[in-house]
Amino acid sequence: MKKLTISLIAFIGIASFLHAGETTVSTGKDYKEPKQTPVEEPCFKAGEWQFDTFGQYSVGEAGHSGIFRDHGWGGGVGVNYFCTRYFGVGLDAAWLAANEEHRFARHDADDNRTAIHNFSGSVILRLPIDHTCLAPYVYAGGGFHVDGEQWASVHGGVGLEYRIKPNRLGIFVDARWTYLGDREERDDLSFFSARAGFRIVF
Repeated sequence: MKKLTISLIAFIGIASFLHAGETTVSTGKDYKEPKQTPVEEPCFKAGEWQFDTFGQYSVGEAGHSGIFRDHGWGGGVGVNYFCTRYFGVGLDAAWLAANEEHRFARHDADDNRTAIHNFSGSVILRLPIDHTCLAPYVYAGGGFHVDGEQWASVHGGVGLEYRIKPNRLGIFVDARWTYLGDREERDDLSFFSARAGFRIVF
């Protein structure tokens, strides 16, 4: 009897020790799964297709442009593709109403109005800042302009985009300098342009 009592006490002690090492999981109504912090969608992503529509103002003061004099107003459309968040390529076309500037034109604003067709391609480098949905960018490329004659050009510029809706809709402003080379016996023909518009992202 004494041996049985001692054996029973020893068994209860070992069982209590083993049970103390087990983890108890509550399955009652008070138990709640830990909340997971939602991952914010980035404002800019890789693989973006963009469609642009914009207004454009170009300055040809003092006969610098070689294509037009004074000012040109108009607008255009463009399409861009970003293979990464930082690097993309783009094509754009713009149409400007301006006064002609060439050696045969009369300097009469009413008689020398013309429409200038501008076509260009660019490589684009941008720096996305997702917490503000802003992306400054720089771009450079080449193109041609048609006003009875064809003018080849190179250009470079800077801009800033703001995403109203991430990966859906943005607005942008940018400025570019366009260099036309030496045409019509005049050195270093160039003009400056500013654009502002909407950007639809796919």
